[in-house]
Amino acid sequence: MMPPMDAARSFPGLSPLDPTRTGFDFDGVIADTAEAFLRIACEEYGLCDISPDDITSFCVEECLPIQPSTLIAIFDHLTYEPLAAGLKPMTGAIQVLQSLGQRGQVTIVTARPDPQPVEQWLEHACGHAICTNIQVLAVGDHDDKERFIRQADLHSFIDDRAETCLALAQQGIDARVFAQPWNRGAHGLPTLSGWKEISHLFGQHIHQSRANKP
Repeated sequence: MMPPMDAARSFPGLSPLDPTRTGFDFDGVIADTAEAFLRIACEEYGLCDISPDDITSFCVEECLPIQPSTLIAIFDHLTYEPLAAGLKPMTGAIQVLQSLGQRGQVTIVTARPDPQPVEQWLEHACGHAICTNIQVLAVGDHDDKERFIRQADLHSFIDDRAETCLALAQQGIDARVFAQPWNRGAHGLPTLSGWKEISHLFGQHIHQSRANKP
């Protein structure tokens, strides 16, 4: 039995999220890709003087003094072998996904080119029973998520790439930015501090829906 969605703590200023119509990005939202990237850079390439706050741009080649060939090697490892790379979940992500998966389908829309490594990672993290209710759409392009979000009949979407969220918001999708060092700035969109806040906003919606029933 999973814990109920957190409706107790107050997060002012953000509207509730419908858990049945909210989709998620994978890297930087569900998976702590930055931690794995920095750990591999240190352990395998001796680049140990970089911190998460140094990643000030989503395009890491613009902000980190790392050779392009090294960046490609690290990202290929994370993309195609996330389990071997030791990719970890963001704090609280798995508990919320498991709770959502017990209630219905969960949709992940990722710019990764292949869904299978993500599906394998999720099965390892969440368990097979939950993963039967998790749909992974690997679209291969950060700028091509809108049509997949609409096809999945989602109203809201959570992503760590501010540019993606801005484009989705312009098309009428409730886009929320998952707070990371590389998306700090004046994007003007709702920002989520982490999975505790996401859980709270889901809980608010569930509470309101029950209260509105005759």
